[in-house]
Amino acid sequence: MILRVIVGAAGQLGSAITAASARTGDRTLAVDPLLTEIPPGVDAVRADAGSPAFGDRLKTALAGASRCELILAGGRVPPLVRVPDATSHDLKAALDDVLTTFRALSMFAVSARSAAIGGSIVLISSVGARHPHRHMIGYDAARAGMESLARSFALEYAPHGITTRVLAVGPIAESATSRADGDLAEALIKLVPLGRYPRLDEVAEAAITVASAALDCANGHTITLDGGLTVQLRPADIERAPAQIGRSG
Repeated sequence: MILRVIVGAAGQLGSAITAASARTGDRTLAVDPLLTEIPPGVDAVRADAGSPAFGDRLKTALAGASRCELILAGGRVPPLVRVPDATSHDLKAALDDVLTTFRALSMFAVSARSAAIGGSIVLISSVGARHPHRHMIGYDAARAGMESLARSFALEYAPHGITTRVLAVGPIAESATSRADGDLAEALIKLVPLGRYPRLDEVAEAAITVASAALDCANGHTITLDGGLTVQLRPADIERAPAQIGRSG
């Protein structure tokens, strides 16, 4: 039996991943202090990951499991702020987010190792960890910190059968940030080579796949889901065509 733990299950993405996990028929444990609606067949912990309540429920849930998978879909999105206007409080909030992630990962990894059960840890990050947004210094710093944690956990716990990886996500079609694009939406979507943003259900299904044993050899690595947005040097609209470059010699 696979036990899949979804941390941050009350958020838009966390809810979608929880629902996708429930459809697999695997045992799903949803963790979030703000949980309200819970899909049928899903167990719930209405507490912060890293809290004693989560630790106690996790130990009980691990009993009888043949594999355990943690998908961390939480993370705060702070207010937009320019770098010159950022304060130490903004960066402290980012650090607090990383510490919360560390506590959740540590409790899961230690519990799984103590139970002698292998599995995986998947952190849902953002392409902003490596390709920064303008005016989102705190958010991008927190996501970059999460990716660093993932690499450290990958080295520490893979010898014990617990692998770690990151799913870095670009703009999501149904997200509040994408809906706020307004008149700029069409122009922004044109920047994506695929011609559209990933859908919420696609990201949720990808998270389940990335957590599976089939991806255990991606230990420590980041997998990007952005329609090709961040692989290009320049968008197609401003890329020079061959005829403009001319022939040399």
